[in-house]
Amino acid sequence: MDETRYETPQEAEAAFYAAFIKRDVNAMMEVWAADDNISCIHPLGPILVGRAAIRESWEGIFRNSPEMQIMINGRSRGRDGSFAIHVVEEHVRTGNEPPGTPMHATNVYRLTDSGWRMVLHHASPSPPPAAKAGTPTLH
Repeated sequence: MDETRYETPQEAEAAFYAAFIKRDVNAMMEVWAADDNISCIHPLGPILVGRAAIRESWEGIFRNSPEMQIMINGRSRGRDGSFAIHVVEEHVRTGNEPPGTPMHATNVYRLTDSGWRMVLHHASPSPPPAAKAGTPTLH
């Protein structure tokens, strides 16, 4: 089987979210770097290190989650040599439900011999909206 080559970090990111939507663990792992120097932190979860732990986590998510739609808003993208860092806001919607609390995610990509690959995905829930001026708050 030929390995997919992602020519840009944006191609790798598009493949990551396509695999997420399809709930395809093989396509998901294709995006990740082939070595074990990779990490993933799911919302409110522990730090997962290495391909086996990351694959197992995505298998569990895909097995236990309904179909999802994901809209990504890019907040910042930077690239320096063989690394790229993308900070995005993920809006996840399941079924006919409205999108839940957005997730903030940091995706880090490294240029490898086989193209750009993910080396870190760290997602966390957005904080609740700030109270508007004049709105009473509980203490």
